[in-house]
Parts: sequence; structure tokens; C-alpha cells
Amino acid sequence: MTGMLASINSIAEAKSILDSGVDIIDIKNPHEGALGALGIDAVEAIVNVVNGEILTSATIGDIKSDDPKLLDTIIAMSGTGVDYVKVGLFDNQPSEYFVQTITEAVNKGIKLVIVMFAENYKCKESIEPLLNSGIVGIMLDTKDKRSKNLCALLNNYELKEFIETAKASGLLTGLAGSLKFDDIQALLTLKPDYLGFRGALCSESDRVKSINKAQVNKIRTQIPFSKFSDFQNTPLKEAII
Repeated sequence: MTGMLASINSIAEAKSILDSGVDIIDIKNPHEGALGALGIDAVEAIVNVVNGEILTSATIGDIKSDDPKLLDTIIAMSGTGVDYVKVGLFDNQPSEYFVQTITEAVNKGIKLVIVMFAENYKCKESIEPLLNSGIVGIMLDTKDKRSKNLCALLNNYELKEFIETAKASGLLTGLAGSLKFDDIQALLTLKPDYLGFRGALCSESDRVKSINKAQVNKIRTQIPFSKFSDFQNTPLKEAII
């Protein structure tokens, strides 16, 4: 079963979609890059408003994989109470430092989802060093939201290989990257655990504009309902199966 992730950037947007049937509320700042982060206080306030009704994730920002503050940033975001912390890998392959850092975060009990970018993804070897690091999941996204979307950068064979490689290691899989309404049915056949949206949910399909409830409902109708709401105390990857 494939779930629906909706990226939001404010309490108002979170409130507007609480009754829309989305499976994951993803907290980010679209004005600050592909994985722009909101401030810690803002994320914590949104998590408090959601109050466990829907699973939450939050990005830590467009941080380089060799940044010495990477671990501290992950820990700080985890402290907001968000269910999952999303960390971007802005390289073709994870470095030893990156793998060590996320492994250390995992050992502290933090549930991590690693974001690999389609512009960097070459083949399954790009993610193999991450498969046994203890992360909860891995997803594909795009760095440049003004250029080609995920489906234009990677073909179905490449996407399927990514999904199957990650799932073989028991990881949650997600696809995002300026996905459009017309992309949904083809992507559902690949059986990712979730599809992520921002721009397609916004007014004029502009990711920096506000969430449009009608757009959210339009996307939701194309994705069969999962049973996330029945598994709030269950790891996300188990909830989707």
C-alpha cells in the first residue's frame, strides 16, 4: 500500500490538512532549498498542533554531508518530537563520515529517513552503504525544483530498482520531486511506500505558495487510502505493509 506525504511549512497549513486523509505531514521550508528546514521552535509548535493525529517528519536543511555539525543538527530536530528526521545526501554516494554520523544518530534512538537526489543517483550502488546503517527509510527527491521532475530524471526501471533494493533491506521507500497529478498512477505500479508532494498541493502548483485544500483532495483521491491512522504506535514501514 502506498501512502501520501504532504509537505507543509506552517501551523496554518498543518491545520488545513489534518482532516484531508494524508498519511504523513512533512515539515519543511520551501523557501530555503530542496530540504529547507523550519526553526526548531516552529517545528515543535507544528508537532504539538498535530498532536499525534498524523505521523510527522521534518527536514534538517540543505546541509552538506561532511558538515561537522550534522549530528548536532539531527539531534536538535529530533528533540522537537517529530516522528522521523529527514537528512539529505547531496553526493553521488555516502562518505564514510556520513554513514558513521547517521549510524551514531540511529544509535541514539533517532528514526532517520535519508533523502537521495535524482540528480546524483546513478544506480543501486549509490545507496548500498546506507542499507545496513539502521535508518528507517530512504527516498528519492530532486534538488532543483525549477528544472526536471523526478519522472523526467529517472525512468521506471531505475525507480523500480531503487525501491526493490531498499525494500530488500527492510527500508521504507519514498518518491518525491515535483511530482505531478499525472505521474501518480504510473508511480503507484512501482509500489513505493509513499509518494511525497509539495508543489502539486499549492496554489498555482507553486511550492512556495500556500497549500490549497482542493489540490490536496485532488491528489488524495488518486492514492488508495492506507491504514496509517490505525498504526500510530507502529513503525511507519510496518504500518504501510
